[in-house]
Amino acid sequence: MNRKQNKVGGAKSSIVADVPLACADEERAVEFMERRRWGDEPCCPRCGSVAVSKMKDRKTGERNRRYLWYCRDCKRDYTVRIGTVFEDSRIPLKHWCFAFWAACSSKKGVSAKQIQRQTGLSYKSALFMMHRIRHAMSTDYTDPPKLTGIVEADETFIGGRQKKRGWNRNMADPKPWADPAIQKPKIPVMAIIQRGGEVRTAIIPKVNAENVSRVLRAHVDPSARLMTDEQRAYYMIGRDFADHQRVSHYLGEYARGDAHCNSCEGFFALVKRGLVGTFHSVSEKHLHRYLSEFEFRWNTRKVDDGERTERAIRKSEGKRLYYREPVEGAA
Repeated sequence: MNRKQNKVGGAKSSIVADVPLACADEERAVEFMERRRWGDEPCCPRCGSVAVSKMKDRKTGERNRRYLWYCRDCKRDYTVRIGTVFEDSRIPLKHWCFAFWAACSSKKGVSAKQIQRQTGLSYKSALFMMHRIRHAMSTDYTDPPKLTGIVEADETFIGGRQKKRGWNRNMADPKPWADPAIQKPKIPVMAIIQRGGEVRTAIIPKVNAENVSRVLRAHVDPSARLMTDEQRAYYMIGRDFADHQRVSHYLGEYARGDAHCNSCEGFFALVKRGLVGTFHSVSEKHLHRYLSEFEFRWNTRKVDDGERTERAIRKSEGKRLYYREPVEGAA
């Protein structure tokens, strides 16, 4: 038992000790990313070959200043950036290391303004870098494995508090708050949690039986026991599962034996505290990226910050997020 604890503690301390050095020096950052991505066996991200070597400067014999590798099979050079969310980015890797660490070690996330202050980047660069990291943390749910066991489902509404502008005698409309452009509705978000396991979120256009059923059928196995509140949208779909237990929040009932959806409530609490206290304002266009970030931290809550950072860097492989979508056939 002691040996296992020492081994885990040593791995944790190794990653944690490497982070400050990687955040301060570009060469250390490159080596940090290479170890996190390839381990002890570097390979070509294009052909997968391990017949690779570091390129060196002919005059000094030191490593190439662009930190290039050369593949002897496909005869092409590459860096650790190729095939990741930070490919074609001019931001130094030491700032990427810091942003990955900050996003993975902060319980409720880190804002782009804070990254801007601590790295010296522009706000635009910091914001797009954080969006790329959130994209790396996301999971492809095209054909997801179904959740089993006891599964909780709940929904919440995300958005700012509606403000009414006071009436002005010079205004033609005496009720400006009735303008649909001002009175923006909140965004419904649904969460499904396998108790003791992972969470999955979905932005739905409206909380009704059709949308709720579509999400549950896509993510939950019929053999699961479904736990929800008294929302009527769950009544019909609940019959498709092995069991469906409901608690009535309206009557002050929040748990009845193992019937509750408190895990969903706890997840939503983290999301809302992060959105209000850290990010302050999130647009509907990018809300799914922030939800992916909270999903990732929840699903890796049982590992330490170092392991979480390493997983996020590994998940960045094979993903790209462009500032503008490339036009096919453009020069």
